[in-house]
Amino acid sequence: QMFFLLLSTLLFLQSSADGSIKTEESYWTLKPNVLVVNVNVGEDVNVPLICGEAYEGENITWTRNDENLEAQGNRIVVTVEGWMGGNYSCFNSEGSYLNHTLVLAQWTFRKFIKNTPKKGYIDCSTNNYGGSFKCDWTWDANRNGHVAHIKATRPGGSNISCSLDSSRNITCLDHDYCPYAEEVERINLTIYFRSSFVVESYNTKFYIMDIVRPDMVPISRINKTSVEVKYPHSWSTPSSYFPLMFQVKEIRCRKHDNCDCSKPYSQEIFFTQSHQLPVTKGMTVCVRAKDEFCNSSWSDWNQYKCTNRKNNKQRRRDLKLKML
Repeated sequence: QMFFLLLSTLLFLQSSADGSIKTEESYWTLKPNVLVVNVNVGEDVNVPLICGEAYEGENITWTRNDENLEAQGNRIVVTVEGWMGGNYSCFNSEGSYLNHTLVLAQWTFRKFIKNTPKKGYIDCSTNNYGGSFKCDWTWDANRNGHVAHIKATRPGGSNISCSLDSSRNITCLDHDYCPYAEEVERINLTIYFRSSFVVESYNTKFYIMDIVRPDMVPISRINKTSVEVKYPHSWSTPSSYFPLMFQVKEIRCRKHDNCDCSKPYSQEIFFTQSHQLPVTKGMTVCVRAKDEFCNSSWSDWNQYKCTNRKNNKQRRRDLKLKML
């Protein structure tokens, strides 16, 4: 397969860490056949393109977004105006397709996704220390974009693969991650979003241990006065090496479905590592968990309602038993 080569006689070319070729200022290669041009509003950027070294001296014609261009030859210069990128293709004298490059404009401001107060642009999390993590974001209501490229690395070298999942978010796996070794370098994640011929990049850096968030804690009834909490099935093992801390509180609410453990119903909150918890009749016990040793996020609340009255169905059953 032939890739587009960048021609620059005025700008110094240097090799980036990921192996792509970048210019000092105006444009650089995102991936094979995709060129990103840094533009400012009201400014134009001239970008040289080449169809291929093998086509020197041939009669080459070009199109932009399937429309014919006046420029001809193996090497041409195109002008990117504002957000006006495009898909440039070259053809031989017989009209046969030879090659193409996608030119995307990158602005200095961001419009594609929202910046939330607590999570920022990109929110990444994982439910264990297996080396995988997921990242999501919130699209702006007026934008219709998609992920164009994902780059995840560590400064000292890494083997991290990422892919889009069914929810249009991304799932990544650090194949070299070891949960029993000290994590000394952050993951550097950059996601490139594209809408039409405009691209925006968003970056976040983190340690796996900082984004760990356990799944919801299972709660089961032991007897009338106590319940048992267990580690989530997805949590890392052994539990002695990956202990969880539980946060527990009891709240009173009329209907189980209306109980919201996140609201400050009660100030009777305590922390424990015990798996058996006392409960009060008529109260709802709320439990969540976090890694005991890391300042990471709490899991979502789970709840259990300890009823103090029998329901109508149970009353009728008890009445029938007494009449026998």
